[in-house]
Amino acid sequence: MDLRDSIEYIRHHEKELRLFNVNPTDTIHEELSAFFNTQNVRITADRTASGKPEEIAVLSNATEVLAVVDVSTLRELLEDVSTGTGDLGIADREYERVLRHLKETTFTSRDTEQLLYASREIEDRARRVGRGSIHTGFQQCSVMVEQRSIYADLARRGVSVHAYGVPDATPPDLGSGQVHAVSTDEVAETWFVVFDGGGNDTQKTALLAHERDEDAFYGVLTYDPGFVDHILEYLNRSYDSPSDDVLSGP
Repeated sequence: MDLRDSIEYIRHHEKELRLFNVNPTDTIHEELSAFFNTQNVRITADRTASGKPEEIAVLSNATEVLAVVDVSTLRELLEDVSTGTGDLGIADREYERVLRHLKETTFTSRDTEQLLYASREIEDRARRVGRGSIHTGFQQCSVMVEQRSIYADLARRGVSVHAYGVPDATPPDLGSGQVHAVSTDEVAETWFVVFDGGGNDTQKTALLAHERDEDAFYGVLTYDPGFVDHILEYLNRSYDSPSDDVLSGP
């Protein structure tokens, strides 16, 4: 799968959070829909013939049940975690039964602010770990120039930096970081930041976003280590070759 196919693959793996036997006047359904509005999860409500069990939520995907929790726990979640960009980056043990499944794939549609926030979170993660590799697609090398200080700093800290962009400008000096100046439609149309976790699967993260219109992106954020590995393997196989114009510092 190329980068665009990877986005579509994750998009089609929708989850469902099904609320059973909740009072019809309760607004929890709408509140959860708003809270998880950037997640690949559908919120539904249903009633059993017996009306039992009351106020139970079941999280599932197409093949299995992932978690069963009391609706009261979800109410507490809404009260304890303020809504807004990046909420699901919080590793709150009390709600980990549900959140760990919802953090795996995060969607954003036509929202460059959320994508930028996710990019910064991955860069900060790589900075804190201080090892491993980060691969970032800037679309154009001119955009890479604007972010030079961030990636030169990561390279100085011991992170192996790989930056990709169509050579519309002279690529910047990223110190020991490598610049992959490649003229492909995929690089021109895709924004990505992929961190290999520095040897720790729990730190592996990837953001992939495809530009559908000018400055309008549709993307996914995944914490699935296996899928992060797949993306890294694809990038290494497709762009780390003698045909690439690969530039590195001294």
